[in-house]
Amino acid sequence: MILPTGPGVRVDSGVYPGFEVSPYYDSLISKLVVSGETRGEAILRMRRALDEYKIIGIRTNIPFHQRMMESTSFMAGRYDTRYVEERFSLELADETREDLSEIAAILATLVAHRRTQRAAHIIQRNERDTSNWKWVGRWERMQR
Repeated sequence: MILPTGPGVRVDSGVYPGFEVSPYYDSLISKLVVSGETRGEAILRMRRALDEYKIIGIRTNIPFHQRMMESTSFMAGRYDTRYVEERFSLELADETREDLSEIAAILATLVAHRRTQRAAHIIQRNERDTSNWKWVGRWERMQR
């Protein structure tokens, strides 16, 4: 487990790295709280904190909360008591996050491959690799 940290970020939890969670665990194993001077600042902190939060071994609702923080209507403050039921599902959030991680892995592989290709090229100097000033100076000396 990797907990998010930083100014305005707090995690309340009874579990710790290496803690074994029973299959009959309470679904609230930890609570992430952020604060900011503005709503926008708090949302940005929450997005960063959710990206930093890593829990391995059990299914969490972190992907759901990440989707919520990316929702334009939520960011604009346009929501009501039925907002979550009508617009979100945990299954869809899990699928979306997995797809994005696969895309990120593919892009990282392509970038690494391109860098390797560039490093493999042999760069040769041009026939005339000196400045025009040097060429004129040489020409003038030869004319003397």
